[in-house]
Amino acid sequence: MKYYNDFRFKMVIFLFLAQFMMVTIITPVFGEKSDVVSHNPVSGEVAFSPYSNILGGDLDAEILTAMEQDQIVGLSAVFVRDDKVVWSKGYGFSDLERERPAGPDTIYRIASLSKTVVATALMQLWEQGRFGLDDDISDYLGFTVRNPNYPEDKITFRMLLTHTSSILDSGGKGGYNAAINSANTPLLRDILSPGGSFYDSATWAAYRPGAGFTYSNFGSGIIASLVEKISGERFHDYCSEHIFRPLGMEASYDLAGIAQLDRIAVLYRPGSEGGFVPACDYIADGEVPKTQENTLPLGNAYKGTAGGIRTSAADLAKFMIAHMNGGVYENVRILNPDTVDVMQQMQWSGDGLEGFYKQKGLNFHITDSLAGRRLTGHAGQSYGLISDMYFDRDENSGVILIINGGHYRYTESGFTSIEETIINKLYNQLADPVKNSARGISVNIDYLTVNGRKIVYPVAADTKTDDTFIPAISLADALETTIEQDQTTGAVTLMYAGKTVRMNAGKAGFLIAGQTVYQEIIPYDKGGYLMLPLDRIAELLGIEVVYQ
Repeated sequence: MKYYNDFRFKMVIFLFLAQFMMVTIITPVFGEKSDVVSHNPVSGEVAFSPYSNILGGDLDAEILTAMEQDQIVGLSAVFVRDDKVVWSKGYGFSDLERERPAGPDTIYRIASLSKTVVATALMQLWEQGRFGLDDDISDYLGFTVRNPNYPEDKITFRMLLTHTSSILDSGGKGGYNAAINSANTPLLRDILSPGGSFYDSATWAAYRPGAGFTYSNFGSGIIASLVEKISGERFHDYCSEHIFRPLGMEASYDLAGIAQLDRIAVLYRPGSEGGFVPACDYIADGEVPKTQENTLPLGNAYKGTAGGIRTSAADLAKFMIAHMNGGVYENVRILNPDTVDVMQQMQWSGDGLEGFYKQKGLNFHITDSLAGRRLTGHAGQSYGLISDMYFDRDENSGVILIINGGHYRYTESGFTSIEETIINKLYNQLADPVKNSARGISVNIDYLTVNGRKIVYPVAADTKTDDTFIPAISLADALETTIEQDQTTGAVTLMYAGKTVRMNAGKAGFLIAGQTVYQEIIPYDKGGYLMLPLDRIAELLGIEVVYQ
């Protein structure tokens, strides 16, 4: 299902068993320690309270009704159109015990939305020419990193950013999960190098680096460590200096870096008696969080960086707008337009996390499961929190949704019912209707542009029989189709608006709506990529292409 190696799927089973056995759930599921020791109220569990900040509009009533169905503790949401926040509200509670209302300025630990910031930090260095996406990370970490099952294969930056590195969170007595929960945080080298005190064969997948997908928090931690090695700055300081402050965001990996502690939301897990148990960021009255001290050498920022940013929906909107707008927010540039395009283009496609991940950019998720449109962004889950940041670049609209606890119900998409309901309602009310619009395309040998967005091919295009053959993954990205690949047969299926086309390299027969139709134009393999005719596929799927 969703997010962390199928942890959403495991969460569903875990919550059911925990409630069946009357177990109080207080331990983090995802292997990350809270930055503040959880301090529970005297009762150990806080009762769910009726919402006190009921507002007046129809949309408010619909959102509150959906929240009540799943006993959502608190919710903050922002909607963006044309590079501006056009709607922002909060509902329920940021703190149940103190009955503090949630608002758009409530600060949450946003979980894996942090990974988009990690990627942004790294790609700022990439656009400066400091490394190549297909470089060996060993050359930058200062020690060799190899999957022992494939000792000759390098592990690259691109693999880390697409969760295809074969580096896993799991381990036995060692590995990432053991390291981040250790009283004495080990060096990164001690986890990744044979003979290291936390080295474990279970860290490594059985598949070749680049050949499989496994969601990895550790991978983002390694990226943060690479940012330190390349920039010469502490990762947390780097993000503050080069992302948060330029954008005017109140955001920090460190609780002590948040000025107004009463704005910080408590994160809750369901308790055994129908209430909720604080799981993260419960700050007792009079308590002052201590500043996190990192005494390890530069290049060891793997702990907490995958999910530990604290910020509000309102401030996160500034970051999202920058990514929607070619790297700029209110005349402040954090990335170049070409860099943004590389991050958001389809870099991987497949069947990851029980189908939740079908398409991936560089630490950006590409999904067709929300609001009936192609959205790009990321989702998060940790300590009872659910978070989403997704946008439609063609329509220049985006949504941020952060929830600090509830009794979640998961759907076939891997999202929860509350995520689908709220995001769909916001798009239906605040965005223009979905347009089946023409794709404005300009084709080049190494890349194409579509509606102003650049897509770089993994292998060069070919012109044959009055059509242009491009890699299937690039075609799916340009036409906004869903793409699926059969790992056994190599067949690729493209889906759009209820239509499907299934193709194999070297075969003239296309499977269209369940019937084989023979074509004069035959797909072929080039450098491991299936090459498809752009015009013919667009015609079969009913997509209008306008060449520019």
